[in-house]
Amino acid sequence: MEIRCSSLARPMICAGYVFLDLPKSKGGAAAEEGTACGEYLEWLLTNKTPSSHASNGVFINSDMMFYTQPIADDCKARAATEILCEQRIDWTTRSGVVIRGQYDICFVDHEGTLCIEDLKYGWGIVEVKENWQLLGYAIGEVIRRDKPFEKISFKIHQPRPHHEEGTTREWILTYSELLGYKERIEKRMEDIINGNRTLTTSSKCKYCQGAGEACPAFNRLFYRSMEITTEFVQDSITDDELSRQLDQVKRAKEVIKIKEDSLTELGVNRIKEGKLIPNYSQTERYGNRTWKKGVSPESIHALTGKSALQTTMMTPAKVEKMGIPRKLVSQLAEKQFLGMKLEKKNSTEIGNNIFGTTNPEGGK
Repeated sequence: MEIRCSSLARPMICAGYVFLDLPKSKGGAAAEEGTACGEYLEWLLTNKTPSSHASNGVFINSDMMFYTQPIADDCKARAATEILCEQRIDWTTRSGVVIRGQYDICFVDHEGTLCIEDLKYGWGIVEVKENWQLLGYAIGEVIRRDKPFEKISFKIHQPRPHHEEGTTREWILTYSELLGYKERIEKRMEDIINGNRTLTTSSKCKYCQGAGEACPAFNRLFYRSMEITTEFVQDSITDDELSRQLDQVKRAKEVIKIKEDSLTELGVNRIKEGKLIPNYSQTERYGNRTWKKGVSPESIHALTGKSALQTTMMTPAKVEKMGIPRKLVSQLAEKQFLGMKLEKKNSTEIGNNIFGTTNPEGGK
């Protein structure tokens, strides 16, 4: 049995995932764009001459260049050894399961820390803490180097979506802590080899093709979500009941969205195979138009006599990326008020924010 690091989180949460009969995933335009951006970053890190197009044919646009250059500069400044990209780190668990993968970035920094880093160009937030993909890479790299590093640093570089911890997020483990995670992987693979087929639903279901038709556990959850609002029959509700119902409705909404996305992908794939889905057809989707290679403002002017140049101010976020202090930008920028919303928070945290935290001596 083989499991790729990129999908290691699924069997670590849901042992039955590896036994589902799932079609091979077909990446869309966003995945191809991410692959192209990762390839461009690799060129920068390994000092290769950049090309106008990635190997998958995707054009390397100005956004990819803008977002990856600071990452490359930062890695080069911290690296005390050669920066490795796309290095294979396959390793075998004691139960015989092969963990396969190749990381985006790896090097040893000036403090002797092993750095395992990954670029995520998409908009879906990826967390770094307990990221099983990075853990799989790190274990394989430690085995490949045959060296126990005192510290292992994990970083997710996700330059486009907003995150409270910033566009680069770090998680640091000691060598003994990394061995602890390796043991968790070992035990999970032993369970799977010994026949554990338990299907467990979680937030990871949105990345699993089984949510479309193959997973009975998710299907039960989906139909339960469809029924859940019929249970809310009272005319007035307590504050606690309001909180409970909000939680349930939000979860039901999330489950239904996962089901819709999975069924949509399943339908598109079946139509591509020549099957007919009653009342549905496949239509092509395109992004915004961009100029073809070689088209410049000068060529537009020569053909039409009109100027195609436009001067606009960068967004506050892009200005900060240029190195202008965040404090100054916050004084010069503002956010448009869009109205109030309810947000899930810890009740103790809310109370502390309102009333302050009192210490045993009575002070604050």
